[in-house]
Amino acid sequence: MYESESSNTGEAMAFTLNPPVCEAQSVGASTARRRVLVTGASSGIGEAFARHYASQGCDVVLVARNAEQLERVALDVRRAGSAAEVVVADLSSREGVEVVGARCGDVDVLVANAGVTHAATIGTTDRDTLDEIAYLMSAGVVRLCEIIVPRMIARGGGDVVIVSSIAAFTPMRKAGPYAAAKSHATAYAESLAMEVAEKGVRVLAVCPGYVRTELHGRAGLEHLARNVPGWMWLSADDVVKATTRGLQRRKTVVVPGAVYRIVLPFLTSSLAQSVWRRLTRRR
Repeated sequence: MYESESSNTGEAMAFTLNPPVCEAQSVGASTARRRVLVTGASSGIGEAFARHYASQGCDVVLVARNAEQLERVALDVRRAGSAAEVVVADLSSREGVEVVGARCGDVDVLVANAGVTHAATIGTTDRDTLDEIAYLMSAGVVRLCEIIVPRMIARGGGDVVIVSSIAAFTPMRKAGPYAAAKSHATAYAESLAMEVAEKGVRVLAVCPGYVRTELHGRAGLEHLARNVPGWMWLSADDVVKATTRGLQRRKTVVVPGAVYRIVLPFLTSSLAQSVWRRLTRRR
């Protein structure tokens, strides 16, 4: 079931020194302090989720590769009155996922956000990189859920948020591996939601379009910030807000932003693809 949310980039997350009981409640959940695992938590959308849950009185486990950035986010979480645990791991590897699953498996909320963006002409990406992309954003997400979700069920409930992309619904020129990974993750979220809804676990895939984070810069796609019109960009907080509302309404897939609600039915059309190519072309 799909839902679209209007963008609201003007709001900022607020902290309190005496946070309330975490609002990450699900069927069968107690009023005890909740524990939230956020992957890709060192910046961008993952950082926004960490701040949000900390502001709601949740303790947060932060996972990413960059230890220095994780410690920065952890400091902000602690300033909000919540506990923060830092786990440095590379989730593009099987070993990294197993480590996180073993250390952090007992959580009330999983935000599977770790990811990269990738654009390259076919035949120019080495096999190891393709394998890492696929595991980081699809197969590794499944494996982490396989470890964590049964423990949620055993405790009576939980929430799973899989951060996907609008790319799950449309072909993307020179970004087939990325689009395929996001399509797989979204389909998995929908299937998992059907399986575990009656067991007290809410599952949601959030599928944003362009979000202002460091992701594109790290991938060498700085030109997108210049070429793509401002009204097509979301903030990381927009993604969090859409996710929160989607969970409350028990949606399984949410597409944040009014502009993406409008264009979603037409994304596969030749006209939309032509416009998209012009917007994303290097100049």
